[in-house]
Amino acid sequence: MNSDFSIAVHCVAYLAKHQNQRVTSEDIAQSVSVHPVRLRKILSILRKENIIASKEGAKGGFSLNDQPECITLDKIFKITSQETLVPKCPDSNENCVIGKHLSDILIHIFQNAEEHFLNYLKGVTIQDIMDQINYADC
Repeated sequence: MNSDFSIAVHCVAYLAKHQNQRVTSEDIAQSVSVHPVRLRKILSILRKENIIASKEGAKGGFSLNDQPECITLDKIFKITSQETLVPKCPDSNENCVIGKHLSDILIHIFQNAEEHFLNYLKGVTIQDIMDQINYADC
């Protein structure tokens, strides 16, 4: 899995923490500690998928489009990391009984695993993340 998922969750959680204000990409970049270009790419994806909103100008910035308890992690995973669990299999010897079938079998196994993983993530919200962060801070 690439780090886009965790960066996106970080961005959305940061916006949840600052729910009653617009937050600049610079503020988010400082919190996430990633290159601003990469952060803007992820923010753009989140905005395109209507998870966050943005406003340009002097009083502009980013905000959540929904309450943290309504944003589930499966939505974020689907837009940042879907099919990243599926293994990349090298070309195999088609004359070998294992090499001839293994790639298709592994792809099927990991597609099923990703489906189960997505079902699990449907039950985890940004609010759950925030609750755990607040608990850890106590």
